[in-house]
Amino acid sequence: MKIECTKEEFKTLMDLVYAGNLLINGTRSQEERIEAYSNMEQQFYKMAGDFGLDNLVEYSEEFGEYMPTHEYEEDEFNDYIDEYDTNVFWEELVMRLARRDALNYAGDVDQNITKAALKEMQLGFEEKYEEEIEANGIMNLKIVKLDEMN
Repeated sequence: MKIECTKEEFKTLMDLVYAGNLLINGTRSQEERIEAYSNMEQQFYKMAGDFGLDNLVEYSEEFGEYMPTHEYEEDEFNDYIDEYDTNVFWEELVMRLARRDALNYAGDVDQNITKAALKEMQLGFEEKYEEEIEANGIMNLKIVKLDEMN
């Protein structure tokens, strides 16, 4: 692969490849990785030295591949990944709790509720959870086991 760009442009491309592979393969075991993405990341890491970025990657004899250095993992672009992870966590938590509560209501009170009404109810629960979490974070969240409710 041949890439013609500045050092700064290559660093940006490498950041994008790193973030993309992290999203796709970050939760997969070595055996489950989707190789097209991890291979592309390896190609970028291998070229890093050509652009004066050899301080950001190093070859690991133990793993037989290029790895990000501590310096690269502490790079400020990782703040974007952290921000993304945090936003996804809160959005998923709110959505799943609201969906659970809407489905519980439908199962307990109105089993004939329409999909549109169920969705509207879920949105109402989402709004309440968003307000609560914005005001208090996780301070008021509890795990209640069913046998403790009786």
